[in-house]
Amino acid sequence: MGEKNVNETGNLEIPHENPSRMIEIALGITGGIFGLIGGVIGLIFIPELGVSAIMASILGIVAAIFVTKNAKWGGIILVISSIWLLISISLFGVLGFILLLIAGLVAIFRK
Repeated sequence: MGEKNVNETGNLEIPHENPSRMIEIALGITGGIFGLIGGVIGLIFIPELGVSAIMASILGIVAAIFVTKNAKWGGIILVISSIWLLISISLFGVLGFILLLIAGLVAIFRK
């Protein structure tokens, strides 16, 4: 499993690995999918805002994948897309907003 090293003082050292970003990816993609569903529903009522919500959701999905490359910028883009989604279709985008916001904040603050 993990390699175990003993330093010169005899203490056991466990090497640090890069943290997995699966939580951010899963929450971001799920939030983006819920945002897409809300955007399609929004197309029925106000087409311009529905298109805006769809663009915000696509940006959120792309940012969720970008988190693996650069977690801080991916998190910032996730937060921006979540706010954009909420402004676009408010009630229809609440679930997508919450999931994208959580994914963004976790990506920003997780070490």
